[in-house]
Amino acid sequence: MRRRIVTLSVLAAVLAITLFGVPLAVAVAQSFLGDERSEAERVADVAAITVASHPAGAEPAGELSNPDENITVGLYSTDGARRSGAGPLHADPVVLQAVGGGVASDNDDAGQLVVAVPVTDGTTVTGVIRAASDYTVVRLRIAGAWAVMLGLGALAVAVTWLLARRQARKLAGPLETLAGAAQRLGEGDFSVRTAPSGIPEIDAAGSALDTTADRLGELVDRERAFSSNASHQLRTPLTGLRLALETALDLPPATQRGAMVAAIESADRLERTIDDLLALARHTPTDRAELPVADLVADWTAAWRPVLDGRKRALHVTIAPDTPAGRASEAAVRQVVDVLLDNAVVHGAGAVTLAVRDAGPALAIDVADEGAGPADLDQVFRRRDAAAPGHGIGLALARALAEAEGGRLLLSRAQPPVFSLLLPTTPVCG
Repeated sequence: MRRRIVTLSVLAAVLAITLFGVPLAVAVAQSFLGDERSEAERVADVAAITVASHPAGAEPAGELSNPDENITVGLYSTDGARRSGAGPLHADPVVLQAVGGGVASDNDDAGQLVVAVPVTDGTTVTGVIRAASDYTVVRLRIAGAWAVMLGLGALAVAVTWLLARRQARKLAGPLETLAGAAQRLGEGDFSVRTAPSGIPEIDAAGSALDTTADRLGELVDRERAFSSNASHQLRTPLTGLRLALETALDLPPATQRGAMVAAIESADRLERTIDDLLALARHTPTDRAELPVADLVADWTAAWRPVLDGRKRALHVTIAPDTPAGRASEAAVRQVVDVLLDNAVVHGAGAVTLAVRDAGPALAIDVADEGAGPADLDQVFRRRDAAAPGHGIGLALARALAEAEGGRLLLSRAQPPVFSLLLPTTPVCG
């Protein structure tokens, strides 16, 4: 690209200089030739005045006025014979033309510029002054002027070449950087960013590429979050399903139907959890409608009570009267509370309490247990590897989901731990 820009710029400069310079060179040559013709005519006029003022009407050759040594002057009679000065012995066509009484000029057979001026005594032509120039000086002047013009043209082409290289570097550099950024983006580096170049069109393309990188990064992060957190979120429904099936195996055939129904309900909750995770991972737009708090509490109770019963732990559920209706995505709230309950089961101790209450301008959902709580409060909501000890990776995801719905997730009490999900009770814009 740089070479094409430089080549086209230089060719454009050469074409412009040629189109302008050739007519100018011709005009300069014509101007110098005109000056030389005017000078020869001036010399001839001076000589004609000198001869006309002589009483005899004839002038010795040595006395002809000739201030320019590059111009030869000769005096001819009206019959064509040279009387004095330099020139052909007999009058040439230019001299014969001047005998008629007018100034004549042309080139002779030797290539000289010839100007003939008649000499008169007032009314009659008494002779002709012939001034001739061999073009030597004027050719040198024309050649010198053309050389200067050629040098200036070459200088202009050189300056154009330098400016074209600079402009090509200025244009090609950001484009090459943009191409490199696009290649790194294609290789999966979503942190790539382009630097401003000062060229609006290139900066617009860079901004579009940065926006694309941001969106692709967010999309990939959501997909990775889904893949890394799916097993964490699906563990509880799978555990409930397994417990229901194991219980059914130990029951007599007459009572196995109820256990199988419970297993089917666990499978339904598992399917719903998968749908919720996929929707959240793909950022499916949802309306923040009023939450069916009672239905959600019933689902959490049905899903988690068997798990806690299997660990010989109790689940206490309370819903305060006159609680406001929260507004958020049902899928997001379900996943956040599932994370909190799972955290209480895995990392907590004793009975688990699920409470729904009025928190003034917000709806609060509290999840508490009787354990010692997190050892490092600063690390509670920080994402860690799934194999790391302590409160797991779900709390970071839960806080992100809560904030995406316009709510907050916080550790309202450290020991024994109480996690509170605060949800808006009025529609949230955006």
